[in-house]
Amino acid sequence: MPQYLLLYCMCFYDYFLVLQESEEDIAHFATGFMTQFWVLFVRSMKTIIRDQVLTHTRLLSHLGIGVLIGLLYMGIGNDASKAFNNSGCLFFSILFLMFTALMPTVLTFPTEIHVLLREHLNYWYSLKAYYFAKTMADLPFQVVLPVIYCTIVYFMTGQPHDAGRFSMFVAISILTSFVAQSLGLLIGAAATTMELAVFVGPVSSIPVLLFSGFFVTFNTIPNYLQWMSYISYIRYSFQGVLISIYGNDRGDLHCEPGDECLFKTSEDVLNEFDVNNGKVYVAFLILLSFFAVLRFLTYIALRIRLRVSQ
Repeated sequence: MPQYLLLYCMCFYDYFLVLQESEEDIAHFATGFMTQFWVLFVRSMKTIIRDQVLTHTRLLSHLGIGVLIGLLYMGIGNDASKAFNNSGCLFFSILFLMFTALMPTVLTFPTEIHVLLREHLNYWYSLKAYYFAKTMADLPFQVVLPVIYCTIVYFMTGQPHDAGRFSMFVAISILTSFVAQSLGLLIGAAATTMELAVFVGPVSSIPVLLFSGFFVTFNTIPNYLQWMSYISYIRYSFQGVLISIYGNDRGDLHCEPGDECLFKTSEDVLNEFDVNNGKVYVAFLILLSFFAVLRFLTYIALRIRLRVSQ
């Protein structure tokens, strides 16, 4: 739990520095930055809680799909003969968290932009106050839902009962959700129409998944395409969860007599996906960087749209 609090505080501090209200902006509005932020924060929290798509349906989907995946991969976490299936379970979990954070944002954020344009141009509040409030209001929900899903899947599928491994698995999953939602915000802010946003969202996910390291390992990718693997945030998510489960000297996997076990040790699994030299903290920091960069680009895209509309 301390790492989640630390992550939240880091993001809060980061965006306070980036989105601080300047004296020039304050002069245009009847209230100061903190008043604008607080009113918008409360409104955003209420909107998210009441929203059937962003909150209620997503909560049910995280519970339902979590139980379904748990039943499908029940107890395979330490089975050497099913290690590849377990890797598929981990990859699907990352994939699920990515799409459940990305697509609802792509579908709803373009409609919010029209409200933002109208209210901002009427000098109700600044873009900085709006964006800061929206970012802070979104973060708690982006933590709770992945934690619910990961807890169900982790223990039903029989992953190692180790607090450290579980914490790393959940932390990487939460950051994946953060990054995916940030990408959805960027698409929604940059797309001029809802139709374009809905098209770009899934299409932009295809190269991210192709170069994730699950379908094609890094060493198999041609040299002229390997650079694309570095901009796939799912690659670092997948590496992070694999190392969380199989890294840090886990040792031998359980192999029943008579079973054909291709992966007898945890190192065999890591070698199969070319992540034997990876580190969880590196994946964590890279995902955090993706999150910060995408949020900053979204702010720039919104700023450009406001200037065009004036």
